[in-house]
Amino acid sequence: MAWLLKVIGFSATALALGWALAWTSINFSFSTGWVGAAVLLGWAIAARLRWERLKEYGADPSGPERVVWHRLASSAMGAGHMLTSLAHPRIDLHVGSGNSLATDSWTILAAIVVSAFVFHGGDQEPDERDRGFAATGLRVSYTALIVQLLVLLFFLGFAPPDLRAPFSHFFIANLLIALIVISALAQYFAQLIAYARDAQATAGVDQ
Repeated sequence: MAWLLKVIGFSATALALGWALAWTSINFSFSTGWVGAAVLLGWAIAARLRWERLKEYGADPSGPERVVWHRLASSAMGAGHMLTSLAHPRIDLHVGSGNSLATDSWTILAAIVVSAFVFHGGDQEPDERDRGFAATGLRVSYTALIVQLLVLLFFLGFAPPDLRAPFSHFFIANLLIALIVISALAQYFAQLIAYARDAQATAGVDQ
C-alpha cells in the first residue's frame, strides 16, 4: 500500500502546487509562473542527485521510469494550474489581458522543457516491461479522454443556454487542452502504479 500512497501523494502535491500558483495569481494579481518554474527545476535537480546516490545500491529507478516521474509532475502541475484558471471563465486568459495566467502557463511550460533535460533518464532503452507499462498507461489515458469528451459533448449539446454562456470558443479550446493534459496525467499515474507493483512483486520474490 505504501507504493500506492507514494504515487497518489506525489500527484496530489503537484496538482495542489498548480492550484496554489493560479489561485495566488488570481487573488493577488501576482505573477507566479517563475515560482512554479523554480520549484520544478529544483525538484528535478534534487531527484536527479538523490537517484544518483541510490544508484550505488541499485535502488534507483530505471531511465524510462524516471521519465514517467517527470512527466507526472509536469502534467499534474499543469493540470492544477489550468483547471484553476478555467474555473474562473469570466477572466480573460489571453496574453496581455490584465492578468498573468497565460504568461505563467508559458513560463511553466518552458520550465518543463528545461527540466526534462535535467531529468534525463540516461541511455537505458525501454524493454518489454517498460513497453507493457506504457501500453497500460495509454489504455487508461484513452479511456479518460473519451469519458471527458463525452461529458463535455453532452454538456455543450444539452445544458441550458445560461450555463453554456461562459463557454466561448477560446474557453472551449483551452478546456480541450486541459482535458488532454488530464488524460496524460492518468497515463503517467497508471504507469507509475504498474512500476511500483512490479517492484513490490520483485522484492517479494527476492525475499
